[in-house]
Amino acid sequence: MAERRAETAAVPASRRMPLVALCLLLAVVVSAIGVVYTAHRSRELFRSLEQARRDQNEIQIEWRQLLLERSTLASHARVEAIADKQLQMKLPASEINMVVIE
Repeated sequence: MAERRAETAAVPASRRMPLVALCLLLAVVVSAIGVVYTAHRSRELFRSLEQARRDQNEIQIEWRQLLLERSTLASHARVEAIADKQLQMKLPASEINMVVIE
């Protein structure tokens, strides 16, 4: 009986080889799917990064234009021109000017 148990307990090498090959094949397939998923995800993230960089560039351009517009609108020459033409404001005569020193 002891001999019979030893024979049934040990699986012959010819039966283990297909099982090992199947496990290795499964590991290769799972690994390949993982590589494909990782490459796809990497491309998606790169595309998202590039879109964010384009958006950032557009916002920076708009910011520069707004700064330029603000400086143009606030220039002294423009303010004086609007005060003169639209509000009919004039500089007082020099004899009316008074400098106050504290």
